[in-house]
Amino acid sequence: MKRKITQWECQIDGRGYAFSHEKVKGKHVLTSNGVPIEIKGGFLSMILGFDETFMLDGKETRLVIEKNVPDVVADGVYTQSGKVYTQRPGWVLVFAILCLLIPIVSLGGAIPAVLGILGIAFCVSVSKSSMSVSARVIVCILITLAAWVLWFLLMVGISMLPL
Repeated sequence: MKRKITQWECQIDGRGYAFSHEKVKGKHVLTSNGVPIEIKGGFLSMILGFDETFMLDGKETRLVIEKNVPDVVADGVYTQSGKVYTQRPGWVLVFAILCLLIPIVSLGGAIPAVLGILGIAFCVSVSKSSMSVSARVIVCILITLAAWVLWFLLMVGISMLPL
């Protein structure tokens, strides 16, 4: 299997950095100016997306991977895109767990797993949007309900199939 290595350059506090990122044996390795930094993600990173802190020349920074694209956040700004960093709110974990329960309750299966993963992905994406908090929570409730309703309809449809 071919390894995917992402490389980019940026300025942080007037200092130039050359970054590269690759995933090696399930671990994220970020290289900064030729020095590898292994960044371990916790269980939540597997569910909610990779967003972990690390120290870069004495400064707390973050490695964030969204839509399979790694980026470093310094001083609240993404180094590649220049966009303002929005931290994932803690309440989104509730919706992620509710969506994660779909394949567990189903005792597995590809379609329930896809419904759960899509529910999590959409809720995480919405949770970091620019909408008001109440609007984001309502949209996440609707996404989670939609995933469960689709799962329920799937189960009803399967139960009606002739044996």
